[in-house]
Amino acid sequence: MRLYKMELYKICSKKFFIIGVICVIGLVLLKFSLQVMDEEATVNGTSYIGFRAIKVNREITEEFKGIITDEKIEKIVEKYGLPSKVERGWGYFRDANFLNQFVLDYCSNGYIHSENDYKIATEIFPIADSLGKAEELTGKGVVLEYYHGLEAFLEVLSFGMVLGSILVIISLSGIFAGEGQTKMLPLLFTTKEGKTRDVYAKIAAALTVTIGVWMGIFFLDLVLCGIVYGFDGMHCYNGMVLYYLFPSEEYLIPMYEYMAKAILLNFFGIVSLCFMTISISAFYKSSFSAIITAAVWYAAPVLAMMFIDGFYGIARLLAAAPVFMVIYRIVDDIYQIWLMLIWITIIVSLFCAKIAYRKYNRQIV
Repeated sequence: MRLYKMELYKICSKKFFIIGVICVIGLVLLKFSLQVMDEEATVNGTSYIGFRAIKVNREITEEFKGIITDEKIEKIVEKYGLPSKVERGWGYFRDANFLNQFVLDYCSNGYIHSENDYKIATEIFPIADSLGKAEELTGKGVVLEYYHGLEAFLEVLSFGMVLGSILVIISLSGIFAGEGQTKMLPLLFTTKEGKTRDVYAKIAAALTVTIGVWMGIFFLDLVLCGIVYGFDGMHCYNGMVLYYLFPSEEYLIPMYEYMAKAILLNFFGIVSLCFMTISISAFYKSSFSAIITAAVWYAAPVLAMMFIDGFYGIARLLAAAPVFMVIYRIVDDIYQIWLMLIWITIIVSLFCAKIAYRKYNRQIV
């Protein structure tokens, strides 16, 4: 326990770790603020932006929560009309709110692709002719709830975890390499605790820091989105929340299921990055060399994807790379094999831990 506390302190007390934590928190707050400022709502001729728009959209949606019906669609159009205001430089109708935008997208003949390519809705379609195919595939009605909070949560989480991954690489690359660089190996290898306990303490401390980084970002995002947006929309489909509700299996995943998969993949992705980083560190006696090598290994799957046309066939296994696991949109490509990816990360993590233990333990002082 004493060695573990010492190793934990060595990681967390370094200036670049403290500065990194502050920078990650600041950038996550900035990203969240930008998400909030993107929200707009127009109700009864009055336009709202940012936090006020979120509040208005949440309030007007309460009346229509639940399975969407033709009666609800008609009432929404009667009460709020349909968006029609086009302004130069804007690629969407400027007089929309959450409800009439939903009607425009799914139950009308209107659309807008740009300020020069749009059509103001003149006809409302019944549910059977619009969302009916999705209902046929699922055997359930389509649920309407205010779901912008879920999208904001996932966007901020992915952004934060990419920053967290960079912090993990920088913080942990020197956990073994740093001892050779500072000439501490002769002292560490002749202590009463010996090399073995030192390795265990380093691995435990590295894992603690990684989980701490993940929890910090996760709970910061959770609290921010919960306070500002709320978490309605769990029974909506991922197609509605994140893309468009196409009548296809990959767009008809309930958000409570989609969120659970994204969060689990996110967690195991950053944990596997921890073990990959410390295993690389064990091969070097220079922290700088270990950081560069770990960064190259982290980014390599992205370069590989440039030569592969998406996650198809055997290439789906590439999604187990930490750089992809922390991005929530990976769920769309691997939702059928997501458990396999988790098992891959567990096996890789254990293998890397063993490599780190053996390599560091066998170093000659």
